[in-house]
Amino acid sequence: MSYERNKNTTVLLHGWGGSYETVWKQAGWTDALESAGFEVAGIDLYGHGRAARSHDPADYADLATHVSVSLPDMQGLVGIGYSLGCKVLLEIEARSPGRFEMLILGGLGANVFAPEALGGEVADCLTDGPNTDTLPIVRRLADYGLAAGNDPLAIAACLRRAPNPVLTPQRLSTVCCPVLLVTGSADELAYPVDALAKALPFSQVNILDGVDHIGLPATPGFLRAALAFLGHHEMGVSKEQNSANVISMRR
Repeated sequence: MSYERNKNTTVLLHGWGGSYETVWKQAGWTDALESAGFEVAGIDLYGHGRAARSHDPADYADLATHVSVSLPDMQGLVGIGYSLGCKVLLEIEARSPGRFEMLILGGLGANVFAPEALGGEVADCLTDGPNTDTLPIVRRLADYGLAAGNDPLAIAACLRRAPNPVLTPQRLSTVCCPVLLVTGSADELAYPVDALAKALPFSQVNILDGVDHIGLPATPGFLRAALAFLGHHEMGVSKEQNSANVISMRR
């Protein structure tokens, strides 16, 4: 299949338990990107937000395909993801190199080559309710998914799916577009980001001091870093000019 190229369309993809509305739009990303001249395509992961849903974990066996069919029909998109949404964007680019002109990924690093931490416990909390043995972080994650207005049985089924996307350093070596990795120093799921940064041919790392995993999308520093990265590459900075594999910054 051939695609039209358009560098001005930005895809926003949230993580597990969120939605386009609660993760991106309410935090001001849509307005900021549109003000910067980008068209915004907000997509919900299968089982989340306004997307189709199922209570059967088998139906979540290929999250990337569910997202791919909702993407604008063009090459050279800008992909902005958070947490699980980052994995899905990387999977799509690994399958179809060039689909994205650049990627901005928040809350992904040490968790890139592993299944969702505490997934089974969070799924049980969503389906059966918390009990006296439920860990505070498990309860917080379950509450996060419910606060977004999601169907608890659907997002629990998503957690119980067969592991996917499954990314490896070899597969990520085909992702040759510029990638910005943003995470918080207090993010116990994604920090550190070294292994992911080294697996990507053209990556830049921005660490936000004191920011945790759930709070990242609403942190102004993440949006500022994304807009700066977009402006830098829209001015024509080539991958050869940005050939250092990792540029680390702390804010």
